[in-house]
Amino acid sequence: MKLFQLRKGAAALSLGTLLAFAATAESSAQTLRLGVGTAPLSAETKALQEMAKMVEARSSGAVKVQVFEGDKLGGSVAQLENLALGTQDMHSNVADWYQYFDPGWRALAIPFVFTGVEHVKKFQGTPVFAQWKQALIDKHGVRMIADNWYRLPRVLVTKTPVFKVKDLDGMRLRLPNLETYLLTWGALGVKPTVIEYSEAFLAMKTGTVAGLEAPLSGVFPQKFYQAAPYITMTNHQIAPYTVIIAEKSWKKLSPANQQILEKAAMDAGDFYYKLILDSFGDQKRKMLEEGTVFIETDTAPFVKNVDEVIKKFEAEGKLPKGLVDQIRGLAG
Repeated sequence: MKLFQLRKGAAALSLGTLLAFAATAESSAQTLRLGVGTAPLSAETKALQEMAKMVEARSSGAVKVQVFEGDKLGGSVAQLENLALGTQDMHSNVADWYQYFDPGWRALAIPFVFTGVEHVKKFQGTPVFAQWKQALIDKHGVRMIADNWYRLPRVLVTKTPVFKVKDLDGMRLRLPNLETYLLTWGALGVKPTVIEYSEAFLAMKTGTVAGLEAPLSGVFPQKFYQAAPYITMTNHQIAPYTVIIAEKSWKKLSPANQQILEKAAMDAGDFYYKLILDSFGDQKRKMLEEGTVFIETDTAPFVKNVDEVIKKFEAEGKLPKGLVDQIRGLAG
């Protein structure tokens, strides 16, 4: 009887110890807070959630990524500042936003520089791009762990049709808070209006703005077409969507978990691009059924106006001289 009681007590102690270990493991799991501006059902948010699942599974729960969509952690500028300060762990955004850190990134925000995804990939393989990424770490404490999240090209989404540059004269267009966007689109005749991406649909719906420019792959998930039914296929810009992490947060991870996080971010990029390509056909069909009009246009007059802004940026030292020409020269 005593032996049975001893064994029962030992079993209870063993179970208690296991529960304590489990609680300790749960509390010691590193949770990384990641902010993004896209809607819950967007491809970006879905891919980030897929990345979070990969990280947790591959690290056996040691690392978790908590995704905050819809600018819940603040607008893009605020989140970039938080990352540089180390008060926010992770962020996901288009690479052209990093012009807040270094001027070279402005080239990715200028319309009609890249011709498509393969062109972007060629530039990403250059020493210039590698230097930019290293400078993010060395100068700003921000590390890019994935840059293979490719979207469809950016287009114009407006309440009235745009067939030519002149149709943009005086149009109030929603734009991100980036000088490159404001000046280039201002040169095309629009009245730039800075509004967060997460608030753009409401701004168009209420008439605060008459349209926006946005990635074609984001028009359906963000429901932009319901507020502005004309889509002009300017295909004016394509820049990689990325995943970045504060260097302070990165250094808190073990080397093994750093590798897991980086691999998951890249794998999620492949998942994202496939999701974009697979989804758009059905999205376009649904948009057409609801009355959306797709417009083809000659972009040559647009390019002429934009080239004047490029010259201005180079003269003012806001863009490295010859960089845009160098990038355009990579087009195959």
